Amino acid sequence: MKKILLSLVMVVLSATLLNAQSCEITKTNGGGFTTTIQSVVDNCNNTYTIVLRIDHNGCGGPTCKELSHYSVQATPGTYSNISVQVISGSMSYGNIDLGPSLGSDPFQGFKIDNTSGIGDGQAGSFTITYTLSGNLQNQQTSAKAGTSAQLASFTSAQFQYVMNCEGTNCGGGGNDTDGDGCDDNEDEFPTDPARCYTIKYPSSGFGTLAWEDLWPSKGDYDLNDLVLPYKITLVANSDNNIVEVKGKFYIKAVGANLHNGFGWQFDNILPGQVASVTGHSLLKGYVNLNGNGTEAGQNKAVVIAFDDADNILNRAGGQFFNTLPNGITGTSDTLNITVVFTQPLPQATVGAAPFNPFLIKNGTRGKEIHLVDHVPTSLASSSVFGTDDDDSNPATGRYYRTVNNLPWAIHIPQILDHMEEYIEITEGYLHFGEWAESNGVSYPDWYQNQSGYRDNTKIW
Repeated sequence: MKKILLSLVMVVLSATLLNAQSCEITKTNGGGFTTTIQSVVDNCNNTYTIVLRIDHNGCGGPTCKELSHYSVQATPGTYSNISVQVISGSMSYGNIDLGPSLGSDPFQGFKIDNTSGIGDGQAGSFTITYTLSGNLQNQQTSAKAGTSAQLASFTSAQFQYVMNCEGTNCGGGGNDTDGDGCDDNEDEFPTDPARCYTIKYPSSGFGTLAWEDLWPSKGDYDLNDLVLPYKITLVANSDNNIVEVKGKFYIKAVGANLHNGFGWQFDNILPGQVASVTGHSLLKGYVNLNGNGTEAGQNKAVVIAFDDADNILNRAGGQFFNTLPNGITGTSDTLNITVVFTQPLPQATVGAAPFNPFLIKNGTRGKEIHLVDHVPTSLASSSVFGTDDDDSNPATGRYYRTVNNLPWAIHIPQILDHMEEYIEITEGYLHFGEWAESNGVSYPDWYQNQSGYRDNTKIW
């Protein structure tokens, strides 16, 4: 049996679609543009032929501008045979820039330059075909329109998934020591019949979750009250179902006097579908657990990683941790959480990492702060919604936003360079406000260190 690799990719306010009727994977760039891995062929000579399809839905107005160029990340020296084909609409282009330097784009590779006739009310579709030598790669794409880069990211595992799903690989044929249908040359657990391979998000390095903990007030809005890098690893069997989830966490900053906890909810999993949760740090006594380690009293499976950030901090002095420009820094222990399911679950059921994460405010169990429009757990109090600066409306599924869509929690797929204490994040990240107020359409790469994006004097 072929091993089919899947990968989780979630960026706040962007989407990944696995088409149930085909092997394609589609990502949202923004501004009406999507990118699809249409096909991947292993040429059996250490090269791969890849076809990306770029679609625009015809939206217009100030948020859906005309495409000026389209870029594809690739390691210099590994790409060739680039061609473009218009599928629908009136898209045209001036030239193919082979890079590898692409000017304002935040990566190296190639681009289809001087494009017109797609975007800003002009629907259309085109494909880019290219050859990669060596190995499949993690690749970003940029649909540059106006001032927005409009990035979408694919992992090498997602290209591998499309190739294996289509049956366009060179085949396996190796040994299968544990008899799980996963060849030893693909099996990361060759003596464990319940496990075959892992899916990591992010695919390399860490992502970051960060909070402003004075919700429902905006407070100083520096979004550094808890800065939490994380890596999620899903362990899959040979049928591509998820056996267990492993989370690795450490604390990068605490710009708060409050003692905050952290956990997450699996929105589509019941508590009884979890066999065990291990590795959490619960010392304050306000979190009650079921026998399997999930939180008691919940309708869904909820994992509390720690009930107070101080449990894993090694402070260097004072209450604040790595947020003041006084040269005093501290360190954090690393927390490793393992969730084992009673039976393997489809990836769609487990959900996209980092699932539904939330902060527990100052040990008050009913006060949860989630990412925008993520539902609170059964133990959250609804009495705070719609008070102070909060513009939540549970009846319409609107949660944890101000009237202008500013969030109290953010998620990015890399380490966040967080704000100094008492400085609003919009003063350090100059396009954060535009990103939030546009509901993620403008400047989805607001956190990148590009020209005109930051005031680094205000970032810790």
